[in-house]
Amino acid sequence: DSTFQYKYRQQIRDRYNLDQFWCDVSVDELALFDDSLADKLCKQPVEYLKILELAATEVADEVTRPRADDTAVQSMQVMLASDAHPIALRELKSDQISRLVKVPGIVIGASNVRAKAIKMSLQCRGCREIVNDVNISAGLEGYLLPRKCNSDQTGRAVKCPIDPYFIIPDRCECVDYQLLKLQEVPESVPHGEMPRHLQLYCDRYLCDKVVPGNRVTIVGVYSIKKVSKPAKGVNESRATIGIRAPYMRVVGIEVNSEGPGRAASVPYTPDEEQLFRHLAATPNIYDRIARSIAPSIFGATDMKKAIACLLFSGSRKRLPDGLNRRGDINVLLLGDPGTAKSQLLKFVEKVAPIGVYTSGKGSSAAGLTASVVRDPASRNFVMEGGAMVLADGGVVCIDEFDKMREDDRVAIHEAMEQQTISIAKAGITTTLNSRCSV
Repeated sequence: DSTFQYKYRQQIRDRYNLDQFWCDVSVDELALFDDSLADKLCKQPVEYLKILELAATEVADEVTRPRADDTAVQSMQVMLASDAHPIALRELKSDQISRLVKVPGIVIGASNVRAKAIKMSLQCRGCREIVNDVNISAGLEGYLLPRKCNSDQTGRAVKCPIDPYFIIPDRCECVDYQLLKLQEVPESVPHGEMPRHLQLYCDRYLCDKVVPGNRVTIVGVYSIKKVSKPAKGVNESRATIGIRAPYMRVVGIEVNSEGPGRAASVPYTPDEEQLFRHLAATPNIYDRIARSIAPSIFGATDMKKAIACLLFSGSRKRLPDGLNRRGDINVLLLGDPGTAKSQLLKFVEKVAPIGVYTSGKGSSAAGLTASVVRDPASRNFVMEGGAMVLADGGVVCIDEFDKMREDDRVAIHEAMEQQTISIAKAGITTTLNSRCSV
């Protein structure tokens, strides 16, 4: 067929020439080409990913010859994408371990980018023998140094000591890695339950792809790691030998909430678009929409009209000098007790595509905006987004606003005016998006 194209070969060549040493592979296209290979990739991803990356590097070597100065070919990273149905975080069980899974969620925390060795050189303290190219598996599992020297000990006056090896840092080959914290999407958490979390491990070109507050769909290998040792003073004799903690080794990230805040990820069918155009042309549509808000509550027409404006919001404008003009509308409902203010709030949280409900007395400034917490594993500070960051592109409903403490209420002023949250704590200085209505 004259229209036949080598899609991935072309993609590898184009990316390699731009110094981007990675390529996207669709599992579904792979299944069309070779069904058994795609099946093995889903069931034994750790070994087959290595083979895929070696093959991609080989293809890159072929299609980029001759290279300037005869430089060695760079190793390629393969990122996977899948059209399979995602499974929820709370449905991940032990039978999924070492399988390829697809999980949706919100990134709520991100560590700094750090380095991890993938090849090490070791040297013996006794006989000074060097062991080169010790391979270390990807992920959060480490490497145990050999307890004894591997060299020939016969006929030596002084034997090598126990634990003889030390690492030569200059001869190690390292890659970047970053740890993320994924939380369930608030809409999918059953009522009255805590949202579940999962640690994500990203390496090489997957680092710095997402920031806290992004809604993502992760394709990764569900893996396990050793449980970190208990703190000093805790009874250390507790048997933690067979116990492992789960984490996800990421092999593909799909960011869902692209676009200017509002839930741009909701696709509309042509029939729905036709219905929207028909509704827009009908007279008194504003009153009809207002009557459709919390129809079980009679009256309160003005409040419902204001809530309709909040749900639709204005249009965000980007001015020629680069400034943004806020499109979202913030609404404050004032009234006597028993006038269905909280019921209207609950309704808004239910119908908004992204909605977070919180109460004034139970909310702190850090819980609403963002906090800096210490990561127990690395002892470094990481940033975690609060309710207003998680509701980026949606609505935050705050009940009992007058009962909030004054200093907590001041903290959300910047989020309501500028739609950003700026943080400068513990050496982390950054700005997060919070493009939401309050």
